[in-house]
Amino acid sequence: MKNRTVKNRRLIEHEKLSLNEWLDYINIPRDDRDFDILDCQFATDAHLEEYISIIQQRPDKEVKNLLSLFLIEGGHLGHDRQIRSSLLQKSIEEQERLMSRSTFLQRIVRIGGKHPPWPSIQWIADLLPEHPQQAIDAINSYFQAHCAFMPDGRMHGMSDAEEIIRAKYMKHALPIKHILLDRAPRDFELLVGYLYNQKGYSVEITPRSKDGGYDILAETNSDRAHERLHIECKRYEQNIGVQIVRQVLGTLSVNNATKAVIVATTGFTQPAKDEAHKSKRIELIDINEFDSEMRENVDYQWPLKITRFLMDMQKTYNKSLQRTSS
Repeated sequence: MKNRTVKNRRLIEHEKLSLNEWLDYINIPRDDRDFDILDCQFATDAHLEEYISIIQQRPDKEVKNLLSLFLIEGGHLGHDRQIRSSLLQKSIEEQERLMSRSTFLQRIVRIGGKHPPWPSIQWIADLLPEHPQQAIDAINSYFQAHCAFMPDGRMHGMSDAEEIIRAKYMKHALPIKHILLDRAPRDFELLVGYLYNQKGYSVEITPRSKDGGYDILAETNSDRAHERLHIECKRYEQNIGVQIVRQVLGTLSVNNATKAVIVATTGFTQPAKDEAHKSKRIELIDINEFDSEMRENVDYQWPLKITRFLMDMQKTYNKSLQRTSS
């Protein structure tokens, strides 16, 4: 990226700064700095939470400046040559196979050519404030196309940018149910997968066209027992009925699952609860229990960081698909 190299630059310990101190540093244009500081994402999660809580009082110019820092400006990132070197060590046939599936790798091979590896995404600021959802859709599309190669810091910056847009330009302070309904169904599956991953399970998100009646396969081995869960995620507005419970129970014979789980953005009807109680082999997690699980196992302020968790899980999922298809 365009950051002028200066000898003997000071390294600012961003973790020790208050939010306002950090903002003062990063508001200095990069080319005018005689110091280095983390500015491609919020300095800490606490800085993110504090900023989001006061974002309606922050000037639009400052918000747009943060977005310009967090969103990739186009050009090169520090690990590009490492990716290129790793690619060129493979056989010619493997290089051609990988590049046929990725224009990013085609650009990586031609470092120094007309088209840099990383296209700019900063143009989405032109969509604000009138079209925030389109801006978020563009961020998610960019991430989907590049997440396998994106450094964690830039990935976190992209997620922070999305949280800024949601908090500044869209409805905010919504109930948990509406936060989840505002997301795509696949996002809810990824978020549930992230929860079980944080609980110590090995998680496999099933492809959408071949889910076999469940969305997630979660396994764990302990000294006491081996557990294999079939998890079905229901992003519904109405309570889940008994028929769905019976359908999910029917998947237990696949892969020798030990238990089924339904996680819902609503609640469950009484007949559904009765069926689950009678079976003993299915667990029902409603929206309130899901919120409690997320706060206990992931982060107490998880709704503020949901985009980051989704990007982490999507990156893991994409890598597993690449391993499967290679």
